[in-house]
Amino acid sequence: MKPITCTLLLFLCLIFTQCADKQNKSSSSESGLYYTHQDHPRLAAEWEPALGTVFSWPLSVPHKLVIELARDYQLYVMVENDSTQADAVNWFLKWEIDTSRVHFIQAPQSVDASWLRDWGPHAVFAPDGAFSLANPNYLNSTPISGMGCEDTLHFIFMKTDPDGSRVIDPTTAENNAPEYIGKALNVPVVNLPFVFTGGNVMTDGIGNALSTCIIVNENKFNGKSQSDFFQSAKDLLGIKKYDIISNFEPRGIQHIDCYLKVLDENRLFVVRPPDDHAERSVYDSIVDHELSKLKNAYGRPYEILRLDTDRYEGEKLAAYTNSIIINQHIYVPLFGIAQDSIALQQWRSAMPGYTVKGFEFIIADEPALSEKARSYYTNIGWTYGDALHCRTRAIWDPEMLFISVNRESSVSSKKKEFNIHTTVIDYSSSTLAPSSVELHFRPKGKTEWTTKTMTKDGSDQWYTGSIPIDKSGITIEYYITASSSSGKKASRPATAPKGYFEVKVE
Repeated sequence: MKPITCTLLLFLCLIFTQCADKQNKSSSSESGLYYTHQDHPRLAAEWEPALGTVFSWPLSVPHKLVIELARDYQLYVMVENDSTQADAVNWFLKWEIDTSRVHFIQAPQSVDASWLRDWGPHAVFAPDGAFSLANPNYLNSTPISGMGCEDTLHFIFMKTDPDGSRVIDPTTAENNAPEYIGKALNVPVVNLPFVFTGGNVMTDGIGNALSTCIIVNENKFNGKSQSDFFQSAKDLLGIKKYDIISNFEPRGIQHIDCYLKVLDENRLFVVRPPDDHAERSVYDSIVDHELSKLKNAYGRPYEILRLDTDRYEGEKLAAYTNSIIINQHIYVPLFGIAQDSIALQQWRSAMPGYTVKGFEFIIADEPALSEKARSYYTNIGWTYGDALHCRTRAIWDPEMLFISVNRESSVSSKKKEFNIHTTVIDYSSSTLAPSSVELHFRPKGKTEWTTKTMTKDGSDQWYTGSIPIDKSGITIEYYITASSSSGKKASRPATAPKGYFEVKVE
């Protein structure tokens, strides 16, 4: 028998290593340890790194919100023409807004210009990192229905044809507006062949989406079956798991952003009406029988937090979940009731380290509102089904540094260590700085953090690190940071070290 040569031995070792690496990648992905972005698009979540906020002019939001947004980040303002742009500049100067931080986007406008959340573009990353905007089908605004998933749809904006019949007033301008945004940002736009109304879409950024069932009904109205809708959402947006929950309003637009907010990959913030409100049992039933049975992208039940609301103007419920998360800020609509201060505190408790700001919207106090806003709203510019989130949208950073953490709420003390698994994707043209992905941890009650460099685990995007366990009955606090050679830095939670994750050792 001839001896194995060094060359052959090296070849066999190389084959074995490649096979083991492939097996490791496959097993890590299939076990749910990591998010993988290797073979499908990724629809960005609301809390991911953003350049600023976009809204329409004339305003349908309070001018104090605009001033605050301009202080925090860049503004992207939709205007119809040079005249409306000049009007906006005039007001911005009066409000002492730095106009060098304002980007104007000219596009035709019609009846739905203010509801930018619903018709606005979604941010999508291709597997190779290429960034694009997804333009939803938005020709019919805005459907309303009862709680039944197949209830007859009615539409807010109707017009009378010459023959006297009432027909839907098409929102062609808004349907085409994302094309203008893409052109202004020099970003390609993909037209979606389905309804994907933004106010009724919540995503975790790693393949899960949540909507109420009216979205399926809207697509059916437009000739798109549920199976076709789900398949298209998977192919074009990377939504592998689409959870549809019941409608929650006796009659309304049923948009999920007035019922819950997805805070991160692990947590849902769900509205809770007062005990004696007629809709309390409906809200709780969806939590108990639907949301509690759902699994997040890592295969675990969601942690469900409740956001208490109250009545305003009779039996209407203040829509505190209809808020926006932009980087490390949260902007919350206020309704002039005592519950406002409680809602802000609950937001701060749920999102440690974030700057939470509340905004009332008194129509009489606004100098630069659109004619629609003045005629459509009464005393308060926010409504139970249409508030701050509905009229704004992020402009995401196409070169963001993305981090997703697979985390548990508890771990057994019988283990010697607690392993952390995270996905880190650098969407810039650069690469992650060497040894830049770090795990920071400490026992609860301590002030000093221990820092460890995380190691790659079978993929350039997967990293793991361990926290030693020496006793039970304690809580460990931790967070993760990363930096790119481009100079970008990121952490999860985004507000670390003020914000951090916790795991109980039992």
